[in-house]
Amino acid sequence: MSVKLNDGNSMPLLAFGVGTALISFSSETVDRAKVDLVKYAIKTGYRHIDTAEMYQTEQEVGAAIKESIEEGVVRREDLFVTTKVSEDMPNAKEKIEVSLKKLGLDYVDLYLVHGPYFNESPSELQQIWAAMESIKESGKARSIGVSNYEESHILTTLETARIPPAVNQIEFHPYLQHGNLLPISRQRAGIVTSAYGALAPLTRNIPGPLDDTLKALSEKYGVSPALICLRWCIEQDVVVITTSRNQERIDEYKTVFDFQLTEGEVGAISAKGTECVKEEYVPRIIRYVRGLKQKEEGNASNNK
Repeated sequence: MSVKLNDGNSMPLLAFGVGTALISFSSETVDRAKVDLVKYAIKTGYRHIDTAEMYQTEQEVGAAIKESIEEGVVRREDLFVTTKVSEDMPNAKEKIEVSLKKLGLDYVDLYLVHGPYFNESPSELQQIWAAMESIKESGKARSIGVSNYEESHILTTLETARIPPAVNQIEFHPYLQHGNLLPISRQRAGIVTSAYGALAPLTRNIPGPLDDTLKALSEKYGVSPALICLRWCIEQDVVVITTSRNQERIDEYKTVFDFQLTEGEVGAISAKGTECVKEEYVPRIIRYVRGLKQKEEGNASNNK
């Protein structure tokens, strides 16, 4: 199952993420366990693999892809590979060369700006996007997009964009629906939303307003509450990124296409989700950036 992007390419609706849960703290050696995990996901049927420069897992993803191709499990053209530029974003044209070398690929299917928070002025955002457009035109990324962009960042980017972003990857779940961001992105430029953190109602807010709703739907369809959360995204044409070190869960998440929620059930989940107003549901990327800035301010004060 896939969704059509605004540039004509297709993107699988379910991705295996080699991200924060599997982040590597050393890029000097290849982590064999992570290579095998990605290979397992590919063998199981995942065709969309999501990584990033910041995660330091591009080498593992590249090794898994190479071995999977050599073993006849998959062809390169069957895979949709996403990575992101996380640092020195105005120099994205140089940074993608580093990522491609680590991945062992000639191109990626989707290249994303990982976030706007350190280059937030309009001119900086537009400069970064011009570099991304050049990357798409070079063929080194079939599609280009952004991540963790809010409505203001999207609109600023579109003011000068020759090629609109194809995707905005954000933390998205019933407790964090981002107001008008999704409909405005779709209506203004056909931007597809990609979701990470879709299982937050089960991992970060127990008990919560959605507990009874998820339990009832889980019993109705004979699936786990996790699958209900993933399916809620997919019913809205939102690409969902999963991750796990557990092979049984990797297998389970693939069954998200075996059932459907009704429009009323999707609406009921959305409505219940708005009842959660905890401060913790500020997007975690923003909390991370706030923490970095507070640390920088603290260091600056100590050095005075």
